[in-house]
Amino acid sequence: MNLRTLTLRHLGWCPGVNSLAMRIPDREYSDRRVFAWSLSIFIMILGSSIYFSNAGQPQPSYSWDIKFTDAVYDDFYGMYKVEKEANLDGDYNVSFWTDPMEGENMLIRLYYKYGIDREELHESFIITDGVIFYPPDEIGPLYSSAGSWRASTVWRVYSSSRDLRLHIRIQYLRRTPVWHPP
Repeated sequence: MNLRTLTLRHLGWCPGVNSLAMRIPDREYSDRRVFAWSLSIFIMILGSSIYFSNAGQPQPSYSWDIKFTDAVYDDFYGMYKVEKEANLDGDYNVSFWTDPMEGENMLIRLYYKYGIDREELHESFIITDGVIFYPPDEIGPLYSSAGSWRASTVWRVYSSSRDLRLHIRIQYLRRTPVWHPP
């Protein structure tokens, strides 16, 4: 296959193609070699278009209003348990608060999830009478913190009463650059 002849045959009608075709070597290439190069270029174009179409997608934000009416009872903690998962990759603002009820307690345990069955405890919060504690510090009625996250997380929320409600907001802010320190 001669690329100069092929270019002139199919694009010869276009102005300036004759001068461009003179820069293409006038030699024969095997059909197998041309096919391999064409396939490689096609795969690169397809791969980059798929990558860039997905790269522009913002990460999800999460908004949970957790009720314990249908929660399972956890015998170990002696509380009702609800579990939520979130895949976080970027900068997020995490905030949560509860509807206070006197004499009631909640426990929030945040785990990083590695693979299918491996989890590591990341943070733990205690809520008593509507006041959030990050032991040993008292935070107040609202927890709000912004930071970089690159993990699949599991939120396990325990409540001493089925009547309590917890509100969690995880708002996506921006993508964290790869070189950004954690």
